Amino acid sequence: MALNYSIAMMGNPMNLEEAKKAYAKAQVSQELSLKALAKRVSSQTTASRADVTAVIIATVENMIDGLRAGEQVDFGDLGKFRLQITSRGAETAEKFSTANITGVNIQFIPGEDLKNIFAGM
Repeated sequence: MALNYSIAMMGNPMNLEEAKKAYAKAQVSQELSLKALAKRVSSQTTASRADVTAVIIATVENMIDGLRAGEQVDFGDLGKFRLQITSRGAETAEKFSTANITGVNIQFIPGEDLKNIFAGM
């Protein structure tokens, strides 16, 4: 399977004087909707499309609850999800406060099987 990409000229944000360089940017060919995904899964299992949809929605809701509780959510071969905080530095630990926190992101760590599918692309 070929990886769809385009080429973009981008500068170094850490050094604006540096010449721009060409980088590959992955391109999405289309979107696999929840409805289409549930239809695919239901055709491969004994579960109905409605049941698959319900399970996916409940899984996402439970994942969000787990992340909010500070848990790392492990999806086995798919990978793991956990929260990652970005913050501004403080001179000392005592001077650090929640005001230093600038954002929270979801970090995804792919499982071994998922990492390996990109080896031949």
